[in-house]
Amino acid sequence: MDKKNKNTSKLKTELPGISMEFSAKTRKGFIKKLQSEQFDILIIGGGITGAGIARDAALRGYRTALIEKDDFAAGTSSKSSKLIHGGIRYLQHMEFGLVHEALLERKTLMDIAPHLVHPIEVLFPVYKGSSVPAWMVKIGMLLYDGLSFSKRIGLHRLIPIGKNDKPERLLLKKGLEKLFMYYDSRADDTRLVMANIQSAALNSAITANYIKAVDVIQEDGQVKGLKVQDQLSGKKFEVNAHLVCNATGPWNDFVRGELFNDNKQRLRPTKGIHFVVRRKDLDIKRTMILSTIQDERPVFVIPWREFVILGTTDTYFEGDPDWVDISVDDVDYLLESYNHYFPKANLTKDKVLSVYSGLRPLTLEEGKSAGEVTREYQIFEGPQNFFNILGGKLTTYRTMAEEMVNRLGNALSDHLGILARNSKCTTDKLPLNGGDIKNYEQFESEWTEKLIRNGFEKDTAKNLIESYGENLSEALTIISSRKNGTDKIINNLPYLWGEIDYCCHYEMTLALDDFLMRRTHLFSLDPNQAQDVHLAVADRMAEILDWSGKEKKRQIENYKKKVEMVQSFRVGAVS
Repeated sequence: MDKKNKNTSKLKTELPGISMEFSAKTRKGFIKKLQSEQFDILIIGGGITGAGIARDAALRGYRTALIEKDDFAAGTSSKSSKLIHGGIRYLQHMEFGLVHEALLERKTLMDIAPHLVHPIEVLFPVYKGSSVPAWMVKIGMLLYDGLSFSKRIGLHRLIPIGKNDKPERLLLKKGLEKLFMYYDSRADDTRLVMANIQSAALNSAITANYIKAVDVIQEDGQVKGLKVQDQLSGKKFEVNAHLVCNATGPWNDFVRGELFNDNKQRLRPTKGIHFVVRRKDLDIKRTMILSTIQDERPVFVIPWREFVILGTTDTYFEGDPDWVDISVDDVDYLLESYNHYFPKANLTKDKVLSVYSGLRPLTLEEGKSAGEVTREYQIFEGPQNFFNILGGKLTTYRTMAEEMVNRLGNALSDHLGILARNSKCTTDKLPLNGGDIKNYEQFESEWTEKLIRNGFEKDTAKNLIESYGENLSEALTIISSRKNGTDKIINNLPYLWGEIDYCCHYEMTLALDDFLMRRTHLFSLDPNQAQDVHLAVADRMAEILDWSGKEKKRQIENYKKKVEMVQSFRVGAVS
């Protein structure tokens, strides 16, 4: 529990007014507009790609709407490795263009969202007998540095591994031939999505979660909009739009199948699982890229605050994208390799706090293994006025969105005479919501000092700064004014009771799992998946969102199903 803030009232008097409300009430107003207005562009999908497209289209002046059948970032965009990186391993497949684009975007995202995207050091150990020898890694490092051009964030170097040097004391030293270090970035993926969604809304886009596309409106073979259903009320209505954009990632084939009976397979998703352990159980300082001992696949070890994220697998997936299984075999596969490289850590299933599983929306490429399939993206139209975007990766979402809006803009101009108010893309220059920070190091230092002086613990201060960025003052106004608002929800995690109120009012948080799984990381960082507090959180959300007893019970039951799925790998397993 954080100490009570003796100077909270002082903090509040120094703060500016609250920014745009983005709540259940906002959503009701958005639904009215969805029913009554004509949109230039209607986007299906509230993950990082759809959110990026919505922001870009809105900034160019197009009348833009976005719908998401679940919560924002509920799919792949909340289940990534949390890395914003060039993808050094793609050099092995000669994808120089992809790596170059990703490296440039890495720096762009650091500039427009400095509170969310942070530089990191990455170690690349090379062991004797590796299929990728040290000389080849050295060439790859030189290319990686060179392809970033003027936007590099640091040059690679060789780390000494002599007897007097202890690089990452837990890392296996036997057979270690060379140890390279290079630079990349990490990000909170869910918050990156939210920042794009909020930025789109601040520029007049209509963005609503829990709205599902159920049918298409067509005239003479041309798409004119969608028939949708509000997943909360059950109400169906029509949304009229000149163009529709399918940015649903792994659901793309399913959406086209449901709307058009189009059964052509264009995607072949792969499943990636990650798990989280405490830093005290794997005491490392820097991110590492390793090769699995079974098949030499690249896997990451990513320290984040007091935790470490490990993963990922890369296996073809067939089934319902809404329920991606987590098997004992997946976890064992990763544990075997990590225990090889960190033998003294003795990682077991008992030390795993949580596991998450997501799908990569890779394009179909016959005859290739999952690791060989390109991470490039594709855009196609079909039927007329219905555009689709497939593939891609988190790091390049902004350029994917730029290309998609270029294509949509050309269609609007050529066929309907609708011109953009701003013809050029500006998403690489304008900060994301919360990211208008000129000097992040200074910003972080000043706010850390201020928050600790006012009774907040260090981990809480760091989380508040990284979550809300320049909006922190406004967030604190809400958090500090609520009953027990500055108390921790779980004692050893940095999230506060007052954040429930803020997230419900300013981040369109409508469901129990929205808050526990995406607005915060309580679900993934607590070994019991926040089950000790989920009822109390549900009570607080029920009060804010005016849930009936029946609705609160439904929310709790839905959350328990997600807990059971995540914990399924433990059933019958021996640690």
